[in-house]
Amino acid sequence: MTTTTLSYQGSRIRLRGAMLNLTDMWQAADRPPNRRPSDWLALEETARFRTHAGTHRTDATDLFAPNAGLAGICHLDSDGLVATVRGNQGGTWAHWQLALTYARYLSPPFHLWCNTVIRAAMQRPDHAPAAGDDPLRANLDEQFQRLHHRLDTLDRHAADLMFLTLSAQDLLLGTRRNFSGLSQAAILRAVAAEPYGGQCPCCDDAPVLNREGRPVAGAEFDHFFHRSLNRPEFGWLICAACHDDLTHGGYLLHFSRLPRFRSFQAAVLERRRRGRMRLGSTAE
Repeated sequence: MTTTTLSYQGSRIRLRGAMLNLTDMWQAADRPPNRRPSDWLALEETARFRTHAGTHRTDATDLFAPNAGLAGICHLDSDGLVATVRGNQGGTWAHWQLALTYARYLSPPFHLWCNTVIRAAMQRPDHAPAAGDDPLRANLDEQFQRLHHRLDTLDRHAADLMFLTLSAQDLLLGTRRNFSGLSQAAILRAVAAEPYGGQCPCCDDAPVLNREGRPVAGAEFDHFFHRSLNRPEFGWLICAACHDDLTHGGYLLHFSRLPRFRSFQAAVLERRRRGRMRLGSTAE
């Protein structure tokens, strides 16, 4: 029977069959005073639990028989639940049911880790960890997969809400209103500044301003939300290809470009805020 070595925050915890090294667990939990394995085993509550666990034990063999293969002198208690080993692999070992109870006695975070990692390690064939496998990481991967599924669901719901919003705007807001000269100037200043530097804020792949800071041929002042909303924070200057995509691509394409438009909105509003601060300081 092989001994598996687990790691908790860099400290080893040995697992052998259904037995765990309590001494390793105590050391891994920062050696709390008055909570050594011997202190815990001396408690009346522990004795009662051992009595109950002994009568309900389902293991077929004693895992710390004299031929267990551990270096040193091994003393196995009569109930088979606790073993004391002296020598190179010394320490106090206990059946996993006792050991997990001891983990709870040491600290809640350590107990939670034991419940997740140790039981997962024991369920592997021959109790041998697979190469590169970490039970805690496997559990976290599963939780992240569930989280990603929920986020995907939220994205779909948000896209549906955007469709309803655009449909309601068509009914309520009426006809197209072009951007005024002041609105166009505010948009141009945001496109010319960093991080865009005259590039299309929608694709970041095509220039929309020439060297003089004027729109290049084909660039369009696009109403992102609705054609009747013409304040500078409701539009941007984009290349012809992006304008064609947004005009004919439907609400799902709009939804995919929403993060980029939100970033551009933030740039327009920040420049407006700075302009107002400058005007305020000049007036003073």
